[in-house]
Amino acid sequence: MEWDVEAHKSVASAGRLGKVSGQGVRKGSAPGSENEPHLRFYKSLAGYNAVMSWYEGVLDSIDVPLKSQYVETSFGRTHMLVCGPENAEALILVPGTAGCAPLWRRQFADFAKHYRVYALDVIGQPGRSEANILSILNDDPVVWLKDVLNELGLERAHFAGNSVGGWMAMRMGIEAPERVNKVVMLGPSGLTRAKLPVKIWISKVLSKKKDANALEEDLTARSVSTPSAKGTFGTFDRQLARLMALCTRHYRVDKALDVYSSKTGKIDLAKGLGVLRRFFMAERKSYLRQFDVPGLLVFGEHEMFFNPNKVADKSTALMPGLSSVVVANAGHGAIFDQPDEVNQLVIDFLRK
Repeated sequence: MEWDVEAHKSVASAGRLGKVSGQGVRKGSAPGSENEPHLRFYKSLAGYNAVMSWYEGVLDSIDVPLKSQYVETSFGRTHMLVCGPENAEALILVPGTAGCAPLWRRQFADFAKHYRVYALDVIGQPGRSEANILSILNDDPVVWLKDVLNELGLERAHFAGNSVGGWMAMRMGIEAPERVNKVVMLGPSGLTRAKLPVKIWISKVLSKKKDANALEEDLTARSVSTPSAKGTFGTFDRQLARLMALCTRHYRVDKALDVYSSKTGKIDLAKGLGVLRRFFMAERKSYLRQFDVPGLLVFGEHEMFFNPNKVADKSTALMPGLSSVVVANAGHGAIFDQPDEVNQLVIDFLRK
């Protein structure tokens, strides 16, 4: 199979490869052209290039040697950023919806001291993986992650996931425990019924009146925390804010989540309700009880979707081998608000 690093450099119109070395993309793929399949989940070519330019810019800012690597899976080519000793235990990092590998930029240095780190771009989400559907309504996430392990030649690995990525990691601990060492779930969905703080979400994250630059400046840790949180807290990653703003403007998460009918082109009510259930309802207790690997649950004290202390207590009582921590001065993205503290929590858990 032939790879072209120069084509890889042109993924973003204004991006640069920076510190990342890797295999590039296949010749002839012409990233950024009007017929490029990567555009299927974007509103425009300009929007795609804006997101990919952000991606490349973040890579240039990461002071850790990273390798860009691709593997073939049954859902399409999957990209990942790799660092750490080649002979160390494997740690797979899975971002949340509309997230991607560079968002782990404040974890790479700490995690790479102890593990061979593989930060994935989820299939169909912003990043370098193929723009194909990875349904959250069936076992696609587990099949995909097992494919990744197989292609990397890994029998087992640690998994850490944020938000929906935490839910995917949890499912690996339930459906494929033989492939998992330990699981870290950072503010995962699927553990309880969740509530959306509509006022904050609509006025900030989903605001259509603001361009990406204005929206980015308006996003803080409070934007993704409970409305009762007072004052400011945390360090809220500004690169996360930038990506959230860009995706709000340019990325079609509804298409990526496959909520449309292939026959009519309109929203399929059953699919739409199924996706909402995945995001905002708990998995069956009988399913959660099957979690069969050592696990760590991490919430921010200002979690926006539910009471983190109550959910932590209920989850640890329900799921064997699960422990929990509620991090002070953090919201839904504790790993972004308090990265140093959360990084150490994760490392201590994985190493003990």
